[in-house]
Amino acid sequence: MAERPVLLLFARSPVPGRVKTRLMDAGADAEALSPQQASDLYRAFLEDASRLYSRGTDWDSVLCADPGPEDPGLSTLFPHPWRRRAQGDGDLGERLRRAFADAFGSGAPAAAAVGSDHPTLPVRRLRELFGALATEDAAIVPAEDGGYCALGLAARTAVAVDEIFRAVPWSTSDVLETTLDRMRRAGVSCRKLEPFYDVDRPEDLERLKEDLRARDPREADFPSATAEWLGVWPDPASKKRGVL
Repeated sequence: MAERPVLLLFARSPVPGRVKTRLMDAGADAEALSPQQASDLYRAFLEDASRLYSRGTDWDSVLCADPGPEDPGLSTLFPHPWRRRAQGDGDLGERLRRAFADAFGSGAPAAAAVGSDHPTLPVRRLRELFGALATEDAAIVPAEDGGYCALGLAARTAVAVDEIFRAVPWSTSDVLETTLDRMRRAGVSCRKLEPFYDVDRPEDLERLKEDLRARDPREADFPSATAEWLGVWPDPASKKRGVL
């Protein structure tokens, strides 16, 4: 019997001063967060990701953890059915290459890497991404800043994984186009899905709050921990942790 697809969530331990650091830089029209606030908000992102990305039977969920799978900041947030693995050393390309190789080595027919910077990314978008891999070698959910929110590969691309993640200029606006160029050169077909947004800068927080206000909190994939922390909740009595 074939293994199920694997969802690879890349996340860091929510340590103040080490996560969401761009949220600590004041923007032209937005107030910066303190290191503790940025860490607490990121922890809310992870609480939602842990609950939402392990729902149902569509895939097996694996946390790719930094610094490691037993870090107390992550192990309590990602219990069973999550499996936890260390991201390991190297740049993001090397860590992605290693995670996909491990997934394919375990017999997964497909794998998708997703970041932890987009708490309102609907779960249906991940199902759409996995669905595209039935006919395409790869599928990608672009990020509006030139990167990507999620990238999926079918197991038949295993021989091209090294090329796909080779010398990508991470943390720049060229990530997406460079990755797509690497795929073209490797003969890997890719379907680009509808773009989504990351929450990286203080000005992104207002968009996040507007997005949450427009969502129905009764939806199965409503990011309730993030909404609660931000105070974006229909019932004022539920605003337990909001500080903004």
